[in-house]
Amino acid sequence: MALTDPQNTLAYHNSRVLTSHRNMRHVHCAKVAAALQAFRDKDQHKDTVPETEALWFYGLNHGMALIGANRAPLEPLSDWENEFVRLYHEKMAEQAVRAFYYLLWICIRESRHNQSLAKDAPKMKELFGDAVTNFTVSIKGGESGISAAFVTNPPNATIGTYVDCLKWQFYNCKWNGGYGGMKWGIVTDCLSRFVDGEFTAEMMLDTIWTLSHNNGPIFNKGEFFGHYSPNLIRILDVQRSGQIPEAVLCDVKVAAYAPSMLVNRTGELRKQFPGKLGAYVDWETVEALGSVHKYPNEKKHQFDKHGMSEKAKEAQVKAEAQAKAQAEAEAKAVAEHAENWFLVMPGVEIEIIHRKAAA
Repeated sequence: MALTDPQNTLAYHNSRVLTSHRNMRHVHCAKVAAALQAFRDKDQHKDTVPETEALWFYGLNHGMALIGANRAPLEPLSDWENEFVRLYHEKMAEQAVRAFYYLLWICIRESRHNQSLAKDAPKMKELFGDAVTNFTVSIKGGESGISAAFVTNPPNATIGTYVDCLKWQFYNCKWNGGYGGMKWGIVTDCLSRFVDGEFTAEMMLDTIWTLSHNNGPIFNKGEFFGHYSPNLIRILDVQRSGQIPEAVLCDVKVAAYAPSMLVNRTGELRKQFPGKLGAYVDWETVEALGSVHKYPNEKKHQFDKHGMSEKAKEAQVKAEAQAKAQAEAEAKAVAEHAENWFLVMPGVEIEIIHRKAAA
């Protein structure tokens, strides 16, 4: 598939920048820093609402899945489908730029909490070179000091090497329990996979809304995005069950974050794909599929008005079967341990040797 494919086909759109794997690890940090600063200087939406951006992504992405299931790659799209797909790519390309700069900014900023930097510097020089290590060691300042230093005086290295160093620090250095560490390593993994071209911009966006650090979702740093609300978790819980369009159209708390254009496009989706969207958010299914929060009031209202849906019954049966299988596996492991180990005293066990009887 290539950009030479007919422009009213999924093949053409799937070859656009949003859905293409592009390795940028060779790009110099100075070039990335200049682009980041230019974005910040022109940014008219510094308080971009993460809940709204997540709804845009998941809502339009749901529509893309419906269209993709209905059209072959080179089959001409209808005018409505083509317009919808174009909106998705244009809107998400904008989102991806903000998401990339945000991930880079907050990962750099968090790295200032490294408590073993002096001790680990020789190893960092061995792995990532003098330029990256000297930059990291030399930076001083508060929350934004190190990020600002990256913009004004970036290390003489590629962005791939610098991000590799950030990730290595989070996984290997010493951190206070409330800062850095493995959870920030996971956040940096998303950044790293995008820089390396393993993640497309679309894949990065699909991941970023779900990322959390030591104290909750990552959208609390006051740069590029406004502070998240508890409703971000509600949106993610609904998304896990594949019901973002239903939430945009039917759930008051979620719909409060949905711009009118998104509401209109979601309503059009319902008309274009009859029977594919539900008439309400099935909260039983939301919980059965592992929601972070619980929704007792929503479930009661749903049951009083609609009863339990077939989808919720299926999800509940599946969840119960998984719980039963896990309990049985745990019981089996306990039984096998008891058969093969003998407790001598609290905290001390010896393995039992089972000898076969002589023939």
